[in-house]
Amino acid sequence: MRTFALASLLCCSSLALIGCAADGPVKPPPARMATGLFKNADASIVKNNLMSACSKNRLRIQTDKNEITCTSPEIDPQRNAMITAMINNEWALQYKDVVGFTLSTEGPDVRVLANSYLEFVMPKGLMADAPAKSTRNLLDDASFIKAQQLLKAAGAAE
Repeated sequence: MRTFALASLLCCSSLALIGCAADGPVKPPPARMATGLFKNADASIVKNNLMSACSKNRLRIQTDKNEITCTSPEIDPQRNAMITAMINNEWALQYKDVVGFTLSTEGPDVRVLANSYLEFVMPKGLMADAPAKSTRNLLDDASFIKAQQLLKAAGAAE
């Protein structure tokens, strides 16, 4: 009887471990990218045009080598309900509406991919020293249109 119980326990635990195995590579989160093409342009000029467009819309700007991040810390009250429902966590703090631009050269042209996402802080716990920043891609039409408008204001052809 004891060997039967041990064998059934071993069988159940091995089945549980098999069920926890990953089926394949982790999929990236869905994103809705806006694209813009700057014909016969230099990457530094495109970068300056994008920063100017963000500045005119009163967005905070952060730059990296081939990336520009434009952040709006103020969320539109009409979108606040949608964002709260999307995050679905009462502990999320400090929402920031972000548009990230990634520049890549294609011969004499520069292609820019714009991704709208939400950045927020998720506390690790009550006693955690530093909360963790999290992001969630925004797939709604308003975010996509905002990214397209910033690209067009910077002079994108597409």
